[in-house]
Amino acid sequence: MPPRRSALALGNCVGALELLASYTTDRHQFGVPIASFQAVGHRAADAYIDTEAVRLTTWQAIWRLDEGLAAGEEVAVAKYWAAYGGQRVVHAAVHLHGGVGVDRDYPLHRFFLAAKQIELQLGGATPSLLRLGRSIAANA
Repeated sequence: MPPRRSALALGNCVGALELLASYTTDRHQFGVPIASFQAVGHRAADAYIDTEAVRLTTWQAIWRLDEGLAAGEEVAVAKYWAAYGGQRVVHAAVHLHGGVGVDRDYPLHRFFLAAKQIELQLGGATPSLLRLGRSIAANA
């Protein structure tokens, strides 16, 4: 079940990232797109990296499960990134959207709610990281 939730988190991150890219490209301030501002670019790049971390860890867990290999640690890592990275992506998207990011009629609101729901269903980032740490320590 966790890889499915992680895959759902991945789709959620991709959707939020697409909205972020579109909005920051279309929104102009001082006559230029806000995407051209260094701070906006850095925050968007961090969201992209988090999305790719969710993608990589999710596919790694799914592949190991599909191959019949032990995947306990990989699933824990995917759960962590789905919870932690998913939250970082939607928070960055809301931040870069400014006031429109919290508008309940704007689609980003749905991505934000979905990310929180996924995080809670997975048990949160910190508990996942603690379980992973205990597993690694036990196998060391």
